[in-house]
Amino acid sequence: MRLPWPLVLRPSLSMQPEPDSSTEAWLLLNASGLSPRRQMALLEAFEGPEAIFGASSDALRAVEGITAVHVGKLRDAEATVDAAAAIRALAELHVSLVTINDDHYPKLLRESDDPPPVLFVRGGLERADDLAVAVVGTRRRTSYGEMVATKLAGDLARRGFTIVSGLALGIDGDAHRGALEAGGRTIGVMGCGIDVNYPSQHAELKDQIAASGAVITELAPGTPPTRERFPVRNRIISGMSLGVVVVEAPTTSGALITARLAAEQGREVFAVPGNVTSPLSRGCHGLIRDGATLVETAEDVVEGLGMMLQAVPEREPAQERQRKLDELPADHRRVLEALTHQPRNVDDVIAELGMGTPEVTSALMLLEVKGLVRRFPGNQYVRI
Repeated sequence: MRLPWPLVLRPSLSMQPEPDSSTEAWLLLNASGLSPRRQMALLEAFEGPEAIFGASSDALRAVEGITAVHVGKLRDAEATVDAAAAIRALAELHVSLVTINDDHYPKLLRESDDPPPVLFVRGGLERADDLAVAVVGTRRRTSYGEMVATKLAGDLARRGFTIVSGLALGIDGDAHRGALEAGGRTIGVMGCGIDVNYPSQHAELKDQIAASGAVITELAPGTPPTRERFPVRNRIISGMSLGVVVVEAPTTSGALITARLAAEQGREVFAVPGNVTSPLSRGCHGLIRDGATLVETAEDVVEGLGMMLQAVPEREPAQERQRKLDELPADHRRVLEALTHQPRNVDDVIAELGMGTPEVTSALMLLEVKGLVRRFPGNQYVRI
């Protein structure tokens, strides 16, 4: 007998849960290697995983799309996988199994065309996650993309949205951090086993997400990240979200696959415009040309989803920001108004305003303290 993943764990007897036959059957189905669509066809035909493994080979082959090869995979999983040991290993990893029949399974994902029958979950899924928006984009983002993704995700989280993304470097990580910094919920969807730290740079971020949201995958622990698994993973990101916001993406970006899947699933597609000379903007501009909603603020997303702004009020009072603006001295307000959401060098601001260097740098320091501007490397600032 073997585990369905390469795992070396010896949980103490006191920590070992009693094996559950239904959970074992779900794990065997997942370990069979059948596609989610074929697993779902079997589940619909036999009304549960236990009945699948109790059925005859002839009965299994009678299900549309199921061949002798697929039956052989089911029999192999049944003969070689130690499902009871796998359950104990999941407990040691603090990972729960959420099946498509569970109440906590994401509602929108369940209604999509190709839902995964099983999700491995670290953290917890809540009904509040039905109000979810995906924020995705390129790994090689610019400082502009970082700023926009972080702010958009934070503003949406403050309005009560759960932010969904792929835990990748770049825009995905920015979106997760933006939601966490705003005190909101975020869900990271992995294209590998939940115990695999990929990318390794996001190990700490992964822990933070699990502590205040969830990290999920349809792949058993120990499954390595491979190129072909990430486009398949993207259907989960779009499937559990009301809409997908793309922030910076070249024409070859996997984020565009997520956007296409979202459109096919009947979800809203949003795109943030960027620098027309940057290759990282071309994917977003192409989406806008094809009918995606242009996004500058969280309000654009809310309106694009057909929701009343009053229905998803921002948690941080707008009066607080207005108070900060009202308290600004006139020269500080001039400096703020000279900035945009594109990084701008201090020297250019000084030249435009005709102010002295000490006055401008002093104003920028105060504006940064008040949270109205953000500094980037190279003595560049953006308005936030």
